[in-house]
Amino acid sequence: QIKEKQGDKVARIQHGDMAVYDDLFFSGCPKFLSPVVSENPTSPFGSSGPRGLQLQVFKAEVEQQRLIPTLRSFLKLYTSIPISKLAKFLDMHENEVRCCLMAFKHKKEVAKGDSVDQTTMDIDFYVDKDMVHISDTKIARHYGDYYVQQVLKLRESNKLILGAALTPVVTTNTA
Repeated sequence: QIKEKQGDKVARIQHGDMAVYDDLFFSGCPKFLSPVVSENPTSPFGSSGPRGLQLQVFKAEVEQQRLIPTLRSFLKLYTSIPISKLAKFLDMHENEVRCCLMAFKHKKEVAKGDSVDQTTMDIDFYVDKDMVHISDTKIARHYGDYYVQQVLKLRESNKLILGAALTPVVTTNTA
């Protein structure tokens, strides 16, 4: 239903059109009130008021998180990769890649604390000079726990079956 209504905006977002975020933010945000009444055009809220200030904060956050999925997909392919090679893949300067890596690390730690976004939790990395070292931290499945649960279920089933088999069946002839 959302895809039908907002399909064109989703396509524009996927192509990197930042103007779409303005429309979506203003259509979905609450009305922000200024704590002070000021007709000074040099106020920190600017000419658009607190709503414009909130839009700037929102767009800065979107811009910071925009490259995280792409960066994550490249990091999942390697166990170590030079920053220069990663910069070529992302078509960015090395310093910008370092900033993106730090932003990704920060967002990952925030998500770990809030337990909100689990998609970034499966990969960890550190930067040593000009090399990014990646460790895949997939959570190991608990095969032993699963096995024990299945054995317990089998025991319960056997008790039910054997209990039913040991109870005599009484038949009465009404002839």
